[in-house]
Amino acid sequence: MIYDASARKQYKAQARADIRAQFWPTMLTVVLEMVPIWLIAMISQVGANALEGNTENIGLYLNCMMLYLLATVFIAAPLQFGAKHYFVARARGQEASPMMVVSCFMSGKKYLTSIKLELGILLYSLGWAVLLSVAIVLVALLALAGFAMLVLGVIVAIIPLSLLVTVKVRRYDGAYICMIDTPDASVMQAIRSCAPIFKNHNWELLVFDLSFILWMLLGMITFGIGMIYVDAYTEIAFVHYFDALCGRKPQPDTPDISQLTE
Repeated sequence: MIYDASARKQYKAQARADIRAQFWPTMLTVVLEMVPIWLIAMISQVGANALEGNTENIGLYLNCMMLYLLATVFIAAPLQFGAKHYFVARARGQEASPMMVVSCFMSGKKYLTSIKLELGILLYSLGWAVLLSVAIVLVALLALAGFAMLVLGVIVAIIPLSLLVTVKVRRYDGAYICMIDTPDASVMQAIRSCAPIFKNHNWELLVFDLSFILWMLLGMITFGIGMIYVDAYTEIAFVHYFDALCGRKPQPDTPDISQLTE
């Protein structure tokens, strides 16, 4: 089997070893990625705070949200794609530098790819989000109509549906790796290739993510500082898991994603 409890421990152990080998460069990489993204998130918070209790600030709120969206697409997306390059290289024992985080700003092609990839993943993710939203609206309508038993049934159904949507969206993180491995492929090819790669592995992916819950809690109780390590840990472990699904042991040929999307 590609994935079981033993394999999960192996991927996570490999990730920890990768981090130990280059601890401070890895931590610096996460900081270079997270700090600008955190500052961008503060823009939306400023807008929300301005609107709270004062509808006269609607103009400021809309301006903040527009600035937030633009910064997310044109700044955060390239930073995230650059950080993915570092995590992939680190997991595969290749030469990696924290400066990879800003590598997309040094190449017009890579910069445009990062933006198109972010928008493409968002588009695919919205499809699953709409499915979940329909179920939630259905609950609200049934509640208003007084169908208590039906409401309970739909709520129970929403729980596994939410887990399904979560894992379906999560698998699109593999598109970043596919794009890194095959930079000449189209963004849509990279995104569509995730479905066959994770076929019959959705439950495994969910369990994989849940196995980091205690680490996430540790990161939160340290006021977010611990999340610097946790972010690198989860990202590198995911690369090991993804490589195993693609049959990369340890340096195989790059998977042909054009065949996966046919």
